[in-house]
Amino acid sequence: MTDGRKLEKHLQAAPTCALNAELLKREGVSAVFLGPEDKLTKVIQGPAWVIVNRD
Repeated sequence: MTDGRKLEKHLQAAPTCALNAELLKREGVSAVFLGPEDKLTKVIQGPAWVIVNRD
């Protein structure tokens, strides 16, 4: 098994909360928490990825 496949299997087994926690440690990554009643309108200048995690 290649290192890439090992990493892929490891990431697939990781819980979403662990992946989020690791991503938030990285430079250039930020998060905004919204509660069930909150709304957000934001202008983002790219390049950017927007990931919505409802978990």
